[in-house]
Amino acid sequence: MDKNIRILIVDDEPIMRSLFTDILSDQGFPVTTVCNGKEAEEKVKDNCFDIAFVDVHMPVMDGLSTLRMLLKNCPKTAVVMTDSFPEYFLDELQIKGAVSCIHKPFHIEEIRSIVNQILEKKRNQGTYAE
Repeated sequence: MDKNIRILIVDDEPIMRSLFTDILSDQGFPVTTVCNGKEAEEKVKDNCFDIAFVDVHMPVMDGLSTLRMLLKNCPKTAVVMTDSFPEYFLDELQIKGAVSCIHKPFHIEEIRSIVNQILEKKRNQGTYAE
């Protein structure tokens, strides 16, 4: 598993940022967390990420705006949206470029599985963020 993968968590809930960090850090991935899309925008000015988990409902800049910003600035970033009602947004978010939308609360194995699927696809395509 490639531990040089850069993962960004964008969520306004501290508990969610902490949970993602714990799950992904336990696998050896470096994780950067921010609490809204504007903070994410600042982070991607210097460096793109390979994977981003983005909450749909956030203050300052919502998830859809954050998705658009990430894909504009870092088109190789695989964006996974998170929401309490993902089935409501799934089609729209995937049309707009999200890899998936997962349900909160989620299972730890679901996050690991999504990350592994994305990494396998990126390895096959040679599309790690630059």
